[in-house]
Amino acid sequence: MILKFKLIVLGLLCVLGASAQVSNEGVPVSWGLQKKKSIVPMLIKKVDLAKIKAEDAKNDIDKSMPWRFGYEVNVNFGLKNSGVWDEFPNGDRIWRINFISEGAKTMNFIFDTYKIPRGATVYLYNNDRSDLLGAYTNIFNRPDEMLGTWLVQGDNVWIEYFEPASVAGQGELNISKLIHGYRSITDAEVNQKALGSSGDCNQDVDCTVGADFDPLKEKLKHSVAFIVMQGFVCTGTLINNTSNDKAPYFLTANHCNAGAESTWAFRFNWISPDPSCGTTANSTDATVNQTTSGATLLASNPESDFKLLNLDGGLDDSWELEWAGWDRTSTAPEYAVGIHHPNADIMKVCRENNKLKNIKTSIGGIPIPVDSWEIADWDLGVTEGGSSGSALFNPEGRIVGQLSGGGAACSGTTDNDLADYYGRFNISWNFGTTDATRLSNWLDSANTGRATLNMLSQEKENPTKPVDGEDVVVYFDASKAVITISNSAVSILDYIIYDISGQQVDSGRLSNEKEEINMVNRSAGMYFVYVTNTSNGASFTKKIIVSQRF
Repeated sequence: MILKFKLIVLGLLCVLGASAQVSNEGVPVSWGLQKKKSIVPMLIKKVDLAKIKAEDAKNDIDKSMPWRFGYEVNVNFGLKNSGVWDEFPNGDRIWRINFISEGAKTMNFIFDTYKIPRGATVYLYNNDRSDLLGAYTNIFNRPDEMLGTWLVQGDNVWIEYFEPASVAGQGELNISKLIHGYRSITDAEVNQKALGSSGDCNQDVDCTVGADFDPLKEKLKHSVAFIVMQGFVCTGTLINNTSNDKAPYFLTANHCNAGAESTWAFRFNWISPDPSCGTTANSTDATVNQTTSGATLLASNPESDFKLLNLDGGLDDSWELEWAGWDRTSTAPEYAVGIHHPNADIMKVCRENNKLKNIKTSIGGIPIPVDSWEIADWDLGVTEGGSSGSALFNPEGRIVGQLSGGGAACSGTTDNDLADYYGRFNISWNFGTTDATRLSNWLDSANTGRATLNMLSQEKENPTKPVDGEDVVVYFDASKAVITISNSAVSILDYIIYDISGQQVDSGRLSNEKEEINMVNRSAGMYFVYVTNTSNGASFTKKIIVSQRF
């Protein structure tokens, strides 16, 4: 008989619990110690900041380039060649290193080796302990051993690693880059209209864009994140797929390309509680700091300037995130709304009231003309550098594109009447010949053929029921990190499991009715389960995410 496959993913890509992203809980061990070894700070050499700012004056007006807030300094500091160790009578120990980069508003770091055992933690904090980041744990271990941190305020920053006695000597850490933030993108200065903050015509996301869209906006703002790419920033959006399974898929622009995606960091829900709506008044800062780190590139192309990522570091249920829907048709929206972080500022919103125009045009430094939706002149708000990659929503609240570039900007409390361009989602959907250049395989892996999809919360109101009566069921229980293959066919099945890099991590043969495959000890990340019927060669591949450590 022909083998039929039924795939049910129970809790697939379930978002992480409290230990599965930057927890923002606890404090470094050293803070409770009265005696610890002294340390000589690592002094970072100054660069020609005037030259950098002159470059920024030119590049800031080009939204086809990521917006720069800091410059990279190459370093080579790790557990084996720097810092100091303090060991305790019970065998636990801590390693600390201190960096001073004079004049820095912020610092963040790139690890080219990050491999720590369960129970170990990494914290980052400034010298006066007014800003603390962590704990980073073993959940951030990746096959490439890379990690990019979020930002710590100030020019005097510590990194502290704690290693329990039970895993002594198992940790490996090395810092390859320090990012000296020379213009602020953090809480401390954004309200002071410091260099790089957004223009006065911008509207905070909680400002009204009209009764016809405000209810959608209230949900969609929880899908938007601000991206730190080493010394640059962009915006992006969590995007739903037809499985409605909270897969951490994240849409941004292809030209957002500063550094490896594995080193990027993401901040959600940075929303002012007291909004400024196109005025010179400062927005009130938000206290939330919901960040995660690390991503894997899934697909991209310059034709529509899109990039789809898998966020590897985890998302917490308490963040109450949304996954935006999409429209892959070529229908021009009657009006459109954008949600973004201009110039790395707190979240903003903009609206175009006129029907969009389909255009293929050259945009800044993007190598080929981009198939775009044109925003001829924003009617409310505007976009700026740092808004790149942010989603454009049609009247139904579905993504139709992401920001590629344009000349729109503020002129006081109004905009400058220039156009913006968004790479078209319908082009991104099925462009090219491989899954690496298009969205279709990732956002409709079940081949439902849907032309539109609502945001996750709306889809959950009317869930699609699984089809009954098929012979093989493959599902993943995220709460136990166990894959189950159930076989009611009169067939012998082979299975192979690959990680995201294509390396085989497990395999076996199933001749019984059920096989359980334990993934508890696997690194967090994406895996592919390839099942083959040995009698007729029929096969199927299903992707899963191991996103919680036990």
